[in-house]
Amino acid sequence: MTTRSLSTKISLSESASMRPSTRTGICALTRTEGVYVNSHLIPRALTRLSGTGEKFVETGIGHGTKMRANSWYDAGLVTRAGEDILSDIDAKGIEMLREHRLVWSSWGSERRLQEGELLDSDVFHRTIDTENSDVLRLFFLSLLWRAAASTRPEFGDVELFKDELEDLRVRVLEQDPGAVRDYPIQLFQLITRGTPHNRTPLLERKPIVYIDGSVGPEVRYARFYFDGLVSHIHLARDVKLHQDYLETCLGFGKSTIVFGHEFESSRTSENIQEMVGAVGREQSLVAEPLKPVIAAIRQRWPGVKP
Repeated sequence: MTTRSLSTKISLSESASMRPSTRTGICALTRTEGVYVNSHLIPRALTRLSGTGEKFVETGIGHGTKMRANSWYDAGLVTRAGEDILSDIDAKGIEMLREHRLVWSSWGSERRLQEGELLDSDVFHRTIDTENSDVLRLFFLSLLWRAAASTRPEFGDVELFKDELEDLRVRVLEQDPGAVRDYPIQLFQLITRGTPHNRTPLLERKPIVYIDGSVGPEVRYARFYFDGLVSHIHLARDVKLHQDYLETCLGFGKSTIVFGHEFESSRTSENIQEMVGAVGREQSLVAEPLKPVIAAIRQRWPGVKP
């Protein structure tokens, strides 16, 4: 596995804080000058692991471990004008995610998505009404723009071509996601609750497999995870995809397919175990007494031996 950043909650209570920025410069979104504001790269409402201010472990293969009291934000990306646009997009997107129970935080105390919400108990999937899909599509495209525009090292995996970055900037600024086929988005929901965690987005490639079993072109896509939901945002402006594949993507009809996975058998769960195991091995020579971070990893995953 290549270097990624992943964070997992631990029980070390300490109040979280964010110092306001005093830097001035050009807003990456609006291209106007002003004072930078702290801007979350993934909304805090979807990455909040605790309501009591606990710190959590951030770890990545080859990056060691450290404590973090907040999810990732950039203090030099946008000014207040830009952040107001992003906040509006976030508020509308989060409302829709919760309306359709796509994120764990919308389930209340439930541990599993209700059976009546799934269309097939063997191959889990469901459909959601997305006549107003522009709201969610704009939300996901804004996340992609933020990840690619940010200079935070944790988001360095998401590198786009200059024309892609500019195209996304304009769409976010004008609050118009444009044609669905330019950046098709697939949704994958974890239908059972698992370990609360955040992770930074990945930029990956995959061959497109159609319903008839034929293999189409290889496509780059950005993979985002937060609050039990995974999205694949395809970078497909110059790629011709079959209609049957596009119909599995957000906004290609009045309803959208959401693919479901139980957390226990998901890639997300496997990633956590692999990440913690690898980082644990990197820290195997830590002198006793154990550093608090390593102790927390051992407490969280007793089977992992750092």
